[in-house]
Amino acid sequence: MKNYQEILKSHEYKIWQGNNRFWYTYLPDTTKKNNRRLIKRKTEKELNTVIVEYYRKTRKKEDMTLESLYSEWLNYYKAHTTKTASVKRYSTEWIRYYISDPIIKQPLKNLTKLMLDEWVHNAIQRYHMTKKQYYTMSFIIRNCMSYAEENGYLQENIFAKVKVNSKMFRKVQKKPDYTQVYLAHEQPLIIKEAWKDYNRNPENTIPLAVVLMFYLAVRPGEIVALKESDFCNGVLSVQRMESGEFEEIEPGKYTRVSRGVAEHTKTDAGDRDIPLIKKAIDIITLVMKINKEHGNSGGYLFLNNGERIKESGVSWRLEKYCNHVNIPYRSPHKIRKTAISSMIDGGMNINTIRKFVGHEDERTTYNNYCYDRRTSEQVLNQLENALDNNTTVNILPFVSIDKKQVITGNQIQVG
Repeated sequence: MKNYQEILKSHEYKIWQGNNRFWYTYLPDTTKKNNRRLIKRKTEKELNTVIVEYYRKTRKKEDMTLESLYSEWLNYYKAHTTKTASVKRYSTEWIRYYISDPIIKQPLKNLTKLMLDEWVHNAIQRYHMTKKQYYTMSFIIRNCMSYAEENGYLQENIFAKVKVNSKMFRKVQKKPDYTQVYLAHEQPLIIKEAWKDYNRNPENTIPLAVVLMFYLAVRPGEIVALKESDFCNGVLSVQRMESGEFEEIEPGKYTRVSRGVAEHTKTDAGDRDIPLIKKAIDIITLVMKINKEHGNSGGYLFLNNGERIKESGVSWRLEKYCNHVNIPYRSPHKIRKTAISSMIDGGMNINTIRKFVGHEDERTTYNNYCYDRRTSEQVLNQLENALDNNTTVNILPFVSIDKKQVITGNQIQVG
C-alpha cells in the first residue's frame, strides 16, 4: 500500500474529474503529441489503478533482464502447452547454455543487435553446435524476446534481426543406411518372427503392432495410441500419441511420473488420414476381433491384459525378434524410416509420402528418412547394371606400358 501511495505522489500530471463525472489524467507516451496521452475512467479508484500499473510496469521494464524475463516467459509457456516434456527440455537448455552466461544479467534495454549477434555466434563455436542444436537452444531467447515485445518490455524484438551464418554449424555426417533402416531381406524375417510370437499367445497383440508399423510408417508413440474408432472404411486416422509426463522436483530438475496419451501428434501436420493396404486392414480387423472376444472392444486398439500397450513394450518385442533371427537391433522408429524409404523406392510422389507420414516439409522426408535398404553387394550389382550395361564396347582403349598391350573392349592385342 505504501508503494501504491508513493507511485501516486510521484505522478507528475494532474488528476481531475470532468463535468461528465469521469476521472482524467495524462500518462507519458512518446508516440503522442506533447509526449503524453489522455486516459479516463469511471471512478478515481479505477484511474489510480491504471496509473500505478503503468509505473510499476515501467519500473519493471527498466530493471528487466533476460534472467528475470525467462522466469516470466516460462510460466507463460507452461500455460500454453500440455507437453511437460517440452518444458523439461527447455529448462535443461536454460541450465546448459544460459544460466552461467553474463548476458542474462544485462538489462534488456542495453542489449543491441551487435551484442546478440556476437553472443549467439560465440555460443555456436563454443559448443560446436549443429543446426538442430542451435535451433533448440535459441528457442528460449527467440521466444523470450518476442514475449518481451508483446508485453511492452521492448519496443522491438532485436533478436529477430540477427542472422546466423549457416557455415558456422557443425556438419552432421549422415549415418550409414544399414544403421537407420531394416534392410530388404531383414524385414520379412522380423515379420515372420512376430507372427510366430503372436501364434504362441493370440491374446497378446503386441507382436501385431510390430508388423503393422511396417505397413503404416507411423511413429512408435502413435501406434500405441491408436483406438479402434480411428479405423473406418479402409482409412486410419492418426490423431494422438504417447507422451511422457514430467514433474518439476526442484527448479530446473524434472522426473518422469507417467506415460500417458496426448490428444495430438508431434506436429500440426502429424494429424492425418492414412489409406491402408490390404495387409494392414487384415491386421487391424484381426486385432479388433481379438479385443471383442475378450470384452475389450471400443477402446485402444493394441492391448495387453486389457491395458494399453506402451512404446517400451513394442521396443522390447522388436529387440527380441532381432536377437532371434540374429540381426542388429534398431529402434521402432527405424521401422518408420524403413517404411518411408520403401515408399520412396516404390516411386511414390514425395508430397504424397510427406502427407501420409505427417511431415510438414518434404525436405524432412528426403533428408532424414531416405535410406537404401539393399545390401552392399546388391548396391554394387545395381551400380554395374546402371553404369556398364553394354560390356561389348570399350570406348577408350588404353596401352599397358609394361607389356605394351593395346586393350580394346574384350580383346587384348600384344604390341
